[in-house]
Amino acid sequence: MMILAIVDDLIFRVKLEAAAAHLGTPLTIAADAESALRSGQGWSRVLIDLNLSRGDPLAMIRDLRQAYPDVPMIGYCSHVQQDLKTQALEAGCTTVLPRSAFVQQLPQLLSNG
Repeated sequence: MMILAIVDDLIFRVKLEAAAAHLGTPLTIAADAESALRSGQGWSRVLIDLNLSRGDPLAMIRDLRQAYPDVPMIGYCSHVQQDLKTQALEAGCTTVLPRSAFVQQLPQLLSNG
């Protein structure tokens, strides 16, 4: 199982890398969908920070959804960002979690889902 995480927040990147290493889960970190698509990997799951500091995460979701129509995409954002949650689901996210729930569920998200 290969997981792609699109995240540019250093703290979350470290959390993801540590959790994946602990579980032995192959994880690729990308700052944007373009670099992820260029890598040509077949992802079993995509995790995306909906509050990326650069780039448009909604456009990235649409691009990835077009390239990987059947891959689950889990986005995360602040629990108060209901509009962003709705937009991400409309763009193609399978699930959008509040940041706190994402952190709590990280072991499951990086293993069997």
